[in-house]
Amino acid sequence: MSVDFEAIYRDHVQRVARWAGWLLRSPNDVEDVVQDVFVTAHRLLPGFRGDAQVSTWLFRLTANAVRHHERRSRRRRWLQLGVHVLAPCEPEPPRPDQVLETNRDLRLLRDALDALPDKYRTVLILARLEGLSGEEIAEMTETKISTVWVRLHRARAELAARLTELRAEPPPALPGIPAHARPPGGTA
Repeated sequence: MSVDFEAIYRDHVQRVARWAGWLLRSPNDVEDVVQDVFVTAHRLLPGFRGDAQVSTWLFRLTANAVRHHERRSRRRRWLQLGVHVLAPCEPEPPRPDQVLETNRDLRLLRDALDALPDKYRTVLILARLEGLSGEEIAEMTETKISTVWVRLHRARAELAARLTELRAEPPPALPGIPAHARPPGGTA
């Protein structure tokens, strides 16, 4: 089977970067992992038989590269927002308190996702953020479809519980602003 590596790279690099961004615990390492994935893909491409879709094959390479990268680095950092969220043009910019609240919500979501076991985080990301079907996820993760649904159910439950727990924690102290001068919720 003849497959054009440049076409695979061009068609899939954004998707691989997105997967790596969600699966990694440090978004600063996305470029390194994407490079590792495509170096490996280039090396293994002559043996690719086409039994699976290219995207399925690349997901397995991405998941393995992330595991290898994290095993090699052995460092656990709190996630920073590594994906830029682009909102439609608004007639006026958001207020600072709205920006702080949005950033806090995104940070809480990333922290809650980070707290999930890898097997739950992976199926949740593929289902909710990538919009893949259960069958596609089962093929990509090399698990049974029933396992995908169980993991997805447990991931949603754990994520909801963790978000509730994180939202109940008081926001971090704001330097230089006495507690009595902060607005309710402490976000400004």
